[in-house]
Amino acid sequence: MTDRKVEHDRYAVARGEAEDDLCVLPREVIEERLRWLQAVVALSPMAIWVAEGDRIVYANSAAAELVGAASADEMVGSSIYAIVDDDAHDDLRRQLDLAQARHGHLGTLLAHLVRRDGEAREVEIGLGALPDHGRTSVQMVLHDVTQRRRAIRDLEASRRLIRRLSANAAEAREEERRRIARELHDELGQSLTAMKMDLMDCAAGMGWDGENPKLNNLLVRIDEIMASVRRLASDLRPQILDDLGLSDAIEALAHDFSKRQGIEVRLRLDDLGDSMDERVMIALYRMVQEALTNVARHARAHLVSIELHRQGGHVVLKVQDNGVGLPDLLPDSDHNHYGVLGMRERTDMLGGDFEIGNALGGGAFIRVRVPALPAEPASRRDAGSHAAKSTGVA
Repeated sequence: MTDRKVEHDRYAVARGEAEDDLCVLPREVIEERLRWLQAVVALSPMAIWVAEGDRIVYANSAAAELVGAASADEMVGSSIYAIVDDDAHDDLRRQLDLAQARHGHLGTLLAHLVRRDGEAREVEIGLGALPDHGRTSVQMVLHDVTQRRRAIRDLEASRRLIRRLSANAAEAREEERRRIARELHDELGQSLTAMKMDLMDCAAGMGWDGENPKLNNLLVRIDEIMASVRRLASDLRPQILDDLGLSDAIEALAHDFSKRQGIEVRLRLDDLGDSMDERVMIALYRMVQEALTNVARHARAHLVSIELHRQGGHVVLKVQDNGVGLPDLLPDSDHNHYGVLGMRERTDMLGGDFEIGNALGGGAFIRVRVPALPAEPASRRDAGSHAAKSTGVA
């Protein structure tokens, strides 16, 4: 047979276009194809070995390099269970049984192996039975994922550190808000009250009969300043949250929002008692605050509903409006203005789930599910028993 004919037959077989009269492939073609396939496997950068039972009968150079063997031939006869870590033996045995029992089954598993120089490596193993060997021979392809897995662990450790730092920063901010709110209420508020009383005493001593427009305007102005101070103190740290709990604080917040914005708020708030961790209460209160602020700024809604209830060992908060909804061109992950980012961060710090999207009937919603962490003994508050609320705020 001429060289041209052999070449033609070789590529015809590779393309599946062999001539009909080639009932038996020429020996030269078969040998050429075998040498070609052997070279592909032998020179593959992926570690590959073939096992018969649990013994390696073939390995390529990359496999020898992965395990630290001097050559591929040195691996022949080794037990695959002697190469991978003991913890992976059960999973490896199960995958081998499946590959040999099910035609076409391709198994995968993660395992550790220790190189012959003592260095530990993490590998991802893909395996499948070779069908032309009665499925008793199994080919295994190993990919060294040590660096990738290490990078993933480092990234997770960095995320945990960032979350701890964020949590500490959030707690510090809340403590500073508490301090400023107390000073506004106790010092500035009391000073304004004393100023008003002194002014009225002076006016009474001068024979004031309530008809002096300038004095009346001054007293009204002091009342307005006192109201602003109370509102600022409440925004910084609502006293009702400490005194009566989360449900009452949200109800008061909703009343104030409805009064200022002219938007109806409907509430369904379960009584969560005094057994809630302070961090959870503050986080949920701040998220309601942020959600209502977003409604006022962007939603063009006339109705907002707020739900708060227990669900097993979790607390679920949902805030939904009937406004214009979120922009359709932005996927959920892109709703990342600072308010939403803050809500996501608070949820992550508590180990919860955060969801934002458009409601089926129109408008947008946020849904938060966080663990109902028990209160620390020092943070328990003397809260009375409050019945579950289901009210409308006009």
